[in-house]
Amino acid sequence: MSSLIEAIEIWKSFGKVEAVRGVSFRLEAGQVHGLLGPNGSGKTTSLKCIVGLLKPDKGTVTIFGEKPSANNGYRRKLGYVPENPSLPDYLTVEEFLIFSARLKGLVGDSVRSRVSELMEAYALHQVSDRLVYELSKGVRQRLAIAASLVSSPTVLILDEPFNGLDPEAQKITRLYINEIIEDGGGVLISTHLLDSAEKICNHVTIIVDGKVLCSSSLSELKSKNGGASLEEIFLSLIRVKKAAN
Repeated sequence: MSSLIEAIEIWKSFGKVEAVRGVSFRLEAGQVHGLLGPNGSGKTTSLKCIVGLLKPDKGTVTIFGEKPSANNGYRRKLGYVPENPSLPDYLTVEEFLIFSARLKGLVGDSVRSRVSELMEAYALHQVSDRLVYELSKGVRQRLAIAASLVSSPTVLILDEPFNGLDPEAQKITRLYINEIIEDGGGVLISTHLLDSAEKICNHVTIIVDGKVLCSSSLSELKSKNGGASLEEIFLSLIRVKKAAN
């Protein structure tokens, strides 16, 4: 069985700046895979290459065994939340979720049912008739995550999802992530919040300066480092890299 997502030696430059340099990793069924690194390390660029928003200069990306394309049917099985979601200002919360559901192919009563469930879960029912531009940053983030879940995706990709997200919404998001894993899917999360990553991820890929420092199951990584915390391991890898430069 092929990986849900596979990135092989992807490179991406902007002018003379090499943002991603030979990044490789896989997302397998059952993984909550953390793409970890400091700000500016190449995490967001890697994710944009994976979902097809950017084309790698070199290397290959496949999702469900297919190369990213606007016409791929797999997009109905894919949920994605970028770091700074761009949402339509002049739709209401409920209208946007219904639009997202229909865009993903939901029809009939299933649309209202799923939208109602997500509005309740993310405490959006209280603002269902508010226009998106009227919402606070935290509520917009909750809405973006709810929209990514509307089609019950097999693969969920989240870029810095916990920025501006309150503890209750984080808890709800973890519950939906668990549902995806139980149904045989996978989740890819980009974050620099190592405490959050350690609580939710079972596999990690650490990227620094556009390069992969390590990619491993979290349990194996901790075992090789004497049971140290993810933060301690991360800082140790950074120190070793700096010493080698």
